[in-house]
Amino acid sequence: MQELIIESKGIKTDQYFIPPFELRKGELVIIYLQGGGHFDDMKAQLTAIFTGTANHENVKIFKSLTFAEAFKESRLKRMFKPTTVFGYLKRNADLKSIMISRIFEIDTFIKKDKVKDLDTSQKKRLSLAAVFTRTKNIVFDLRGEGPVGAEKTFQFVKAEIKEEGAAILIDWSDDMKNNCSKFIAIQWLADLEELKKIGNRSVKLSQMY
Repeated sequence: MQELIIESKGIKTDQYFIPPFELRKGELVIIYLQGGGHFDDMKAQLTAIFTGTANHENVKIFKSLTFAEAFKESRLKRMFKPTTVFGYLKRNADLKSIMISRIFEIDTFIKKDKVKDLDTSQKKRLSLAAVFTRTKNIVFDLRGEGPVGAEKTFQFVKAEIKEEGAAILIDWSDDMKNNCSKFIAIQWLADLEELKKIGNRSVKLSQMY
């Protein structure tokens, strides 16, 4: 049996339940939260747990994951001195890694291209490539990506963690349900009326920790 990376006995609040699961080496686990106003808050809490910056009594972290942060650039920098692909990698990646050359085989951008000119999916894979130069254990999302781009990003991650790493995708879609190691779907305990209030933010989402 492959090395255990994360063991969760389940995360439960008065509003929802995220069922138990294990993440082992070579696996890509999807946690399906469904779409809605709760998604970003819940994703942030799960990410904090899986990266080891927050503790949950039911989740044991044997190796912490790294979250692939979305590219951000100030308006002034974007206007007067936009970040290039190489500049981004120089600041965020290990340039000695073979992943540096591989990302240019996967996507068509080149080192001198400005990151601001890449599409959302390309930016996501660039961010993931930078993380993969340092670790193969990641947590990520597909926010802002269309179906084609999301599929390419998903397959990119799946290939990279197959031998040495492990990944958790926190998603609002079940499109990849049949193409992952394990699919963990949120179970809502709140009734329909409360779910509507959670969605319009008139009721606060229960915290995991």
